[in-house]
Amino acid sequence: RNLTNHPGWDRDPAWSPDGRMIAFTSNRDGNWEIYVVNAEGTNLRRLTNHPGWDGDPAWSPDGRTIAFTSDRDGNYEIYVMNAEGTNQRNLTNHPGEDWLEAWSPDGRMIAFTSDRDGNSEIYVVNAEGTNQRRLTNYPDWDGFPAWSPDGRMIALASFRGGNWEIYVMNAEGTNLRNLTHHPGEDRLEAWSPDGRMIALRSDRDGNDEIYVVNVAGANR
Repeated sequence: RNLTNHPGWDRDPAWSPDGRMIAFTSNRDGNWEIYVVNAEGTNLRRLTNHPGWDGDPAWSPDGRTIAFTSDRDGNYEIYVMNAEGTNQRNLTNHPGEDWLEAWSPDGRMIAFTSDRDGNSEIYVVNAEGTNQRRLTNYPDWDGFPAWSPDGRMIALASFRGGNWEIYVMNAEGTNLRNLTHHPGEDRLEAWSPDGRMIALRSDRDGNDEIYVVNVAGANR
C-alpha cells in the first residue's frame, strides 16, 4: 500500500526502532529534505528545512536521534538531529565527502564512508562527534558500512580486486574477509536480526536480484 502520494520524489525510507514512524528523503518542497510519517501514513511532517541537500536518514537505536547526510556547509557531512527535527548539528566537519552513515547497535558510534584521505574508506565517529578514526585503508573504494546486530562486526561493500564484493571485519577494523567471491557486482548489504546472514544486491545472473550469504561465507 502507498503511504505517500505526492508529485515529488519520496525515497530512502527508514523505520524508527519502535516501528511507529518512517523517516524518508523527499524533494516535494523544491529541494531535498528529511520528512517523517506515521507507519499508517498519517501525520506527515518535515524535519529539515535548508537550501542544501538533506537526505539518507538513519535512526539511533533508542529512536531519539536521526543521523543524516547534508551538503548545507558546502560538501557532504554527517549531521544529527533530535527525532522531532530540533538541534541539528554537524558531526564530521571535514573538506572531504562524508556520507552513508550507520549507527552502532548501542548508539555510541556512527560508521560512515569518507574520501577525506583521497579515496573512499570506512570511518567511525563517536555519537557526539569525537574520536573520528579510519577503519579501512586500501587504494580501492570501501563503503556502505552496516553494523552486525551484536556490534562486533561491520559489513561493507568494496571495489578492491576490480569488482564489488561484500566483506566483513571486526568493529575495530581488523580481520577483514571477503564473503562473496564472484565477478558480478555484490553490494548494498543488510544483516539478518540474528547476525547469521547478510542480504545483498547482486547482478551475478545478469540483472539485479536479492541474495543472502552466511556470515561464514557459505551457502549463498
